[in-house]
Amino acid sequence: METSSAESLAAIEQRIASDKLAKFKGAARVSIQHLEFPHPTRPIDRKAIRQLIREFDGEGCIREEASHRIPVVIDNSILQAALERLSLTAETFRSKADHPPFLELGSGVKLECLHGQHRVLAAKEHLAASQLWWVVDIYGTDLNKDTKQALREGYSYSAKYTSGEMFRHMRLCYYDNDPLGVQRWRGRFSSSQDTFLEQLFKRPILVEALDSILHIQGVWRDFYIGSLDVILFPKCDEEIAHYINSIKAILARIFNGDMTIMMRTDPMTIESIQSRCPALSKSDYDFIEENMGSGELFPELIDPVKRADITRNLLTNEELIPSLYTLVKDIRYLKQPAKHLSGLLPASRKKSLRQRWFHLFSGIGSSGGGIAMQQRVLGPYTTGGPDSFDVRYQQLWLCSYRVCKYPNAYGRLQLAELARRLGFSTPKIEFELTQDPAQAVIKNALRDVFHTLRPNEKFNFDANKANPVVASFKEYINSQESINAKSVLPPITVTGKGAPLSCRCGQSKLDTRDLAHLFLDKIHAPLSKYQRHGDEISSFYVKRSRHIAFFGAIDLTENREGPSTHLVSTPSSLDRRQPDASRPAVEMTSSIPSTSRQARNPDEGIESNQVVLFQEPAVRFMEKGVILREVPFRKEDVNRQAKEYADQGRKLFLEQGPYFTWQDCFDILTRTKKSAVIVTTVVESLAGKRRRGEDLPERFQPATKEAFDFEMNEDEDEEEEW
Repeated sequence: METSSAESLAAIEQRIASDKLAKFKGAARVSIQHLEFPHPTRPIDRKAIRQLIREFDGEGCIREEASHRIPVVIDNSILQAALERLSLTAETFRSKADHPPFLELGSGVKLECLHGQHRVLAAKEHLAASQLWWVVDIYGTDLNKDTKQALREGYSYSAKYTSGEMFRHMRLCYYDNDPLGVQRWRGRFSSSQDTFLEQLFKRPILVEALDSILHIQGVWRDFYIGSLDVILFPKCDEEIAHYINSIKAILARIFNGDMTIMMRTDPMTIESIQSRCPALSKSDYDFIEENMGSGELFPELIDPVKRADITRNLLTNEELIPSLYTLVKDIRYLKQPAKHLSGLLPASRKKSLRQRWFHLFSGIGSSGGGIAMQQRVLGPYTTGGPDSFDVRYQQLWLCSYRVCKYPNAYGRLQLAELARRLGFSTPKIEFELTQDPAQAVIKNALRDVFHTLRPNEKFNFDANKANPVVASFKEYINSQESINAKSVLPPITVTGKGAPLSCRCGQSKLDTRDLAHLFLDKIHAPLSKYQRHGDEISSFYVKRSRHIAFFGAIDLTENREGPSTHLVSTPSSLDRRQPDASRPAVEMTSSIPSTSRQARNPDEGIESNQVVLFQEPAVRFMEKGVILREVPFRKEDVNRQAKEYADQGRKLFLEQGPYFTWQDCFDILTRTKKSAVIVTTVVESLAGKRRRGEDLPERFQPATKEAFDFEMNEDEDEEEEW
């Protein structure tokens, strides 16, 4: 049924009600054996069935009540044959809707039920064989498509739709080009939920990611629209989208990419397997093996071959199985680190946290790629050029994890120092680098000494006279080297209970463990390199899995092509270098890039002073935020690549700058201290003018390199909403 966007929901419902009335044939009691559900709108939910059975036990199975009836579609010839057996006319049958007769149907006849699957399954388990019937409302096969869909959705359904399931149906209607369905489903949300939806639809990265798992039916029950603020407000869109893609990838691997199975996954099974890692956890292995064998998991999957395949895939799975439920829980784990990272940046309403850091990214370290800072090499590690930003960005997050567990001024200083060493500079970073938390801490400690040793005396504490003592104590502290933990990788399995299911997603009592291991080389080591001490997963492995789900894996092995990276030591805050003031203005792509004791000191461990940097600076050629090519920052390489794009009729420019010719590309980048070139295609009419020797509009005239004899900066004057 066609409808204009301005048409009110009330008018739509009125038309549906009129169609139902016109196509209604009557009501009857029908044997359950004749009822089938070829197009269920939701998977079988064992919890809902058990609840219905409890209600049947307590209140009785009230099948005659109008709100409990099941709508069915019947062919007119089948209905006429059944009415002839009862010696009823169509008009008489319709008039008996309040006292439905028992309708005998021929052997093998099936009626298409539009909803009520859980009621029928519960009745089969509860009722005696002689009582296996249900009351159905009968409609003709000419029922309007939209009316049929409305009946299928069912307003008095035995198991109510959660807001996540409603969102899924709304988006499926959108992709089915069904604006009426979209409007009908959206009309079910509360005003506050609808406000969150409006905000979500302005974040295309998140919407696209969520839409990519609409076919995995079982994950949506625990996705609550009222909790969308958890997803929206950290502004970690790319990280959340990567996590959702991990859900899709891992479940697709478990189900062998079988779309039919994924469409029929049930919420109880997803709830039972989420956060489990059967290949590394014996308790998870035993649970999967037992419940797949008994049929508790995937009860609708009958094919023994497919069940065996899925069982094998589950038992060999070495990753924590994610879901939308674990996503929402794990985002809460990101909240505090995200605040620390956001606090070092200029405010921005529109950009995600990743985009704001990428905006500052130059592709080189603050002192020539890290060579001047290097004190010892623990590699070398190699990684591909496109990972250059990821290498730095993930280190910032890992550092933020460590310091936010014991927040203090020294932690902010550590994060600011790391950001500067990785090649980032903002006024807030520079401000933190000027702070000296040790001065205040030692002065306060001296005051405490007076109060402790002379508790009954009054005295005047002269901070100026105490300065020599403070300076002496600081000198002593700086002379002491931290005791580094062994550089061996932490275990991913342990003896005993390991990390319980309740602590495998979201914040937990185990969060302060493993802080000494939250460094790039320990998170991204090959799985075969980790120690294995038992048959249950460790708390470190939970953190590793969570980090990779949000940020993706980085290959730090020697065999991968790309610029060399090294682990280098970060100097003390007392030996600071002035950071490079210029940073490139690069728009972030909306696509997702490639991707056991408690440690009181967040930086404890041999990796505490290690920073991964690329030695060789590079230039990125980008179009519409997507990286087309990355080449070494050498004149012949840069200009050769620029010429290739120019020969294709494309234009080169710096963001917020004029176009320039390919011959000047390297010189302009050198003058402006930029490392990103924007590539664009001018419309054909303008390109044709150049070929014909006609004058181009002024804005498309190439500028000379002398026009770039300055540094280009961008102002970020937007206010941030947190």
